[in-house]
Amino acid sequence: MNDNNISLNIPEGKHPVETGKYLIATNEIDRLCYIVSNWIENRFPGAIIYGRPRLGKTRAISYLLKVLPEELNENIPFFHIRCRSYKSSRENSFFEDLLNGVGHSLASEGRPSEKRERLKNFLIFESEKSKQNKIVFFIDDAQKLKDMEYDWLMDVYNELDEHSIILTTILVGHEELINQRKRFRKKKELQIIGRFMSDSYLFSGLKNLDDFKTLIEECDTGTEYPLNSEISYTKFFFRDDFAPNFMLSNYAEDIFNEFRLVQIEKGLPVEKEIPMQYAVLTIEFILKKYGFKGERLNGLSKQHIRMAIMSSGYIQSELVLIDLD
Repeated sequence: MNDNNISLNIPEGKHPVETGKYLIATNEIDRLCYIVSNWIENRFPGAIIYGRPRLGKTRAISYLLKVLPEELNENIPFFHIRCRSYKSSRENSFFEDLLNGVGHSLASEGRPSEKRERLKNFLIFESEKSKQNKIVFFIDDAQKLKDMEYDWLMDVYNELDEHSIILTTILVGHEELINQRKRFRKKKELQIIGRFMSDSYLFSGLKNLDDFKTLIEECDTGTEYPLNSEISYTKFFFRDDFAPNFMLSNYAEDIFNEFRLVQIEKGLPVEKEIPMQYAVLTIEFILKKYGFKGERLNGLSKQHIRMAIMSSGYIQSELVLIDLD
């Protein structure tokens, strides 16, 4: 199949690498998938996924929503709900967000009590339609939840339980979630811990060379665009006409080592995990800047890789976090 013919059918700027609209597996996401599958299969009422910002938690959840139904071989309704900070009309806004998160078409209509009832009825319907007695909520930015909002979530859990439906609520957010659990334990709020915080998982970035290899090999062999073209993301940008047999994974060790050298040079903690966001931005820079739409290189030097890392925003972000500490 001719790469150039395929490229003509793709509007400028619409490749997934250019739009950022793609999901890619990593070692950490595979580990997380195993843990979350166990939580759901063992009917955990709730658990925490936590980690510092920019590690890729939200993208990981999007990936899980895609693969978990097949992994579990069950038609369980999964919903991804994003938290906000509420300043007024909290109950009304909270249940409106839950309705939006589950995809209800009438999320904004009615009083809080009506929204509660609408949510309950919708979830019961989804459970019956799926022929499962399970519902799974992924609540993103869950560190924003206040005590009252946990009480409202508990009401939802209890109402579904009355209909023999198990709600598993997975809280996704920053390390603050663990501090909240400690606070609830100190206050003897064991019902909240039992319902929503019965287990936890520390989500990590890229820690070692193997993590980088797994991520980069996905670009070489685990991705495809356009659909059914058998052209990976790497092959799309590094065409055979100027870069025969180019494989980005051949540079995985160089990319990993350059990240470590940058950490040392900039006074960052050595051996610190690399947030997924900046590893992905580095790879995207290489594909776009040095591939057929850019400089059309047939190989990468360490200087090219260094430029890609610096352009990702990694250094600025890490230095800010150090200042906040």
